[in-house]
Amino acid sequence: MPPMSATSSSRSRRLPIIVTLAVVAAIAWMYATGQVVRSFASIALILLWVMVIGLWWAFGPRAGKVGRLLKFVAGLALAIAAFFGLFRYDGSSDGSALPRFVFKWMPKRELPSLIVAPSTAPAAGELPAGLADLTRFSGPNGDGVFPELTWDPQWETNPPREVWRKPVGEGWSGFSVAGRRAITMEQRGEEETTACYDVVTGDVLWSHADAANFTEKMGGNGPRSTPTIDTKAGLVYAFGATGLLNCLELATGKQRWQVDVLKVTGGGNVTWGKSTAPLLVGESVVVSGGASGPVLCAFKQADGSLAWKTQSTAASYSSPVLMTLGGVEQIVSVNQNSVTGHEPLSGAELWNFDWPAGMPKVCQPIAAGDDRVLVTASYGMKSHLLKIAKKGDAGWSCEELWASSSPRTKFSSAVIHDGHIYANDEGTLACVNLADGERLWREGRYGFGQLIRVGGYLLIQAEQGFVAVVKLDPTGLKEVARVNALSAMTWNPPSLAGRWLLVRNAEEAVCYELPELAKK
Repeated sequence: MPPMSATSSSRSRRLPIIVTLAVVAAIAWMYATGQVVRSFASIALILLWVMVIGLWWAFGPRAGKVGRLLKFVAGLALAIAAFFGLFRYDGSSDGSALPRFVFKWMPKRELPSLIVAPSTAPAAGELPAGLADLTRFSGPNGDGVFPELTWDPQWETNPPREVWRKPVGEGWSGFSVAGRRAITMEQRGEEETTACYDVVTGDVLWSHADAANFTEKMGGNGPRSTPTIDTKAGLVYAFGATGLLNCLELATGKQRWQVDVLKVTGGGNVTWGKSTAPLLVGESVVVSGGASGPVLCAFKQADGSLAWKTQSTAASYSSPVLMTLGGVEQIVSVNQNSVTGHEPLSGAELWNFDWPAGMPKVCQPIAAGDDRVLVTASYGMKSHLLKIAKKGDAGWSCEELWASSSPRTKFSSAVIHDGHIYANDEGTLACVNLADGERLWREGRYGFGQLIRVGGYLLIQAEQGFVAVVKLDPTGLKEVARVNALSAMTWNPPSLAGRWLLVRNAEEAVCYELPELAKK
């Protein structure tokens, strides 16, 4: 066989450089454009790079190809064995599902059971200035919109005051607040706990624990739902990740009743656990059903008995919202394969938008006018603006006004302000025109965190742990302040109770008093 030419040898030597540059460029492009599958694709590309370089080395121009191939295979097997001998998988490192690995000898974080008997719960003290009730997930109307700004957003010159900080159990629940009582859900060992903290001191006022433990390696462990408070009745409704719905006394935590929703309705749990924030409607409390059970079910607030359930099946991870469309109050629900409107007292379906998908839907439906609903998603699904109309005795109609790839919200809901949509689009903040779904800008890495609108500002709980304030502007990103609140991955929603801000993740919680806005 004739020797390899100098030109062929030169081309062969350039192959590793070309392959390396191509892999680096592909990964950089995926992260720059926020591709949905970038984590899995990056890992696949790196493995492909290892295989190509290894085979190039084994079958290169020099002799001993079989020996080199055996060395490459042995070396690769040894490296894989060493890696899995030293490290263990520890869930996702961010919302893109990039895996996190830790040394096997690192201890797993475990908090003791949180036991505070209802009979020993102390009375709440005086309310501090600026503290207001926040009785439900995602603001007064469930749309992520809060009243006008009452605090100074210029934190560099007038920073928030850290009131307290303490460890909490696992889970992605937020806080609901009534008076000085702040209530959240957390996993403590084998117990799913609903805990009440004093907003001013951080002391635990009461706790209720159930023998339940939802675990899911990619999405994390523990409860996902934020409790709902009925201040008039003095009750708390907490919905656990395994489907346990509790009615507890606000003052003491004493259990009034409990329902195993999935057992009553059937259908089994959804993959990443129940996450519905309970919705209070009339004399009922409404939550979502199971993977193949009813999308919604209502239980009587008085005793927990079943009031109604819907006929449509396969629930999602979104929470139902009460809104008025076409002059008629109704419950709007984002489901696994549809978006539906329901009569509040009976659950009867008024209209249905077919939205099939094999991937999860997490985000809240948002009222976008008197007759319009915005629904957003990611995982390759489009977002939609729907027009809902009453057609006399003929029932209701649902018309799709547009479908767009922006914004791509994974599990952070969008908000609307002055004809524009603002949302975390695959980890980067984006502004989208509400009229046609066209994206105007996309900048600012806040990860797969959560956001709310306060007047003309966004308050963003970034996935990285910091909290940022962004002035809403359709011309571009205008971040005005940030504070380093937390230091680990944070998917929990921020809880704004007047000028008191409570944020948490699966490791710790912190309470801030935001600076008072100067009076003009």
